[in-house]
Amino acid sequence: MSLTPQSIHDVASEFDGLPGVGPRAALRYAYWLVTQPKDRILRFADALKKLAAGVVRCASCGLWSDASPCGICSDTRRDQTILCVVANPQDVRVIEDSGAFKGRYHVLGGTLDPVSGRTPDTLWIAPLLQKIKDPSSPIREVILAFDPDVPGDTTSLYLKKHLLTGNREPGTGNAQSDGSPFPVPGSRPLRITRLARGLPNGSALEYADEMTVADALEHRRES
Repeated sequence: MSLTPQSIHDVASEFDGLPGVGPRAALRYAYWLVTQPKDRILRFADALKKLAAGVVRCASCGLWSDASPCGICSDTRRDQTILCVVANPQDVRVIEDSGAFKGRYHVLGGTLDPVSGRTPDTLWIAPLLQKIKDPSSPIREVILAFDPDVPGDTTSLYLKKHLLTGNREPGTGNAQSDGSPFPVPGSRPLRITRLARGLPNGSALEYADEMTVADALEHRRES
């Protein structure tokens, strides 16, 4: 016979699915929660219900928000010519906290990692390519702001390949012979940049401090 009440076991099972939380920690959280005042437990449950019912994904950028379009996409003061592509919504928060970026965002929902099942069709890549290649799009620069690791580099290379025109000569980088950006097929010049390597290799963007992120944006380089 189990010594753990079924309700505590059920809550622990839900905690067990959280990032970085194992079975022991999950059970500890469940037992801690049951010791709290009933009104606090109910507030916690109510917050989860509101999270499930009230948060939507912005149809334009993919950011989780209370409404679609989100506050950033609906802000006419933002620079529409610069698009910062990130893996996760948490990355948007970090960049916004730095105060160094006033453009718009596109959230992929992860980075490419076939071993983990993250392929182009599982991420928000198709809407990104459509958005940038639209002849009426005002976008002139795309900043690839991914973690400096293998999946981040793989994603950057994939996007660069699909954004640049097919007339690029091997080894010429992200600029034509006169130094100007390559044009998006049938439309306008497009500059593709990456964050400066102020972020240590293998580190996560969401854990970087504001000054580091601001410096990485200011000194971004051609991809």
